[in-house]
Amino acid sequence: MAEVQGWQRRGHCSWRFLALCPLAAVSALLLFLLCVAYWRYVSLGSIAAAAAMPLLIYFLWAPRRAPPIIVNVGTLAIALLVIYKHDANFQRLVEGTEPRFSFSKKKETD
Repeated sequence: MAEVQGWQRRGHCSWRFLALCPLAAVSALLLFLLCVAYWRYVSLGSIAAAAAMPLLIYFLWAPRRAPPIIVNVGTLAIALLVIYKHDANFQRLVEGTEPRFSFSKKKETD
């Protein structure tokens, strides 16, 4: 059986958020892309989008209506889990050792 790598192993919840509240999911994606474009750290973009998601869901759910409490609690729990799972990345960001995102591939030397 082929080994599953990267985001496939973790299972993105962004698709679930897209079904739950499309405007909040698109806003979080925009925040992620802005963070990655400006600072070039994918982990920072992921942490920022996850941290913003509970507020985005709450404020963008529906005009003048709050989402059900289970949605608030579930979104907060998922956001905390994502931030917790990015702990090693956060430590590398603080230490300055986190690799930056780049479109160019580095060539290996033999």
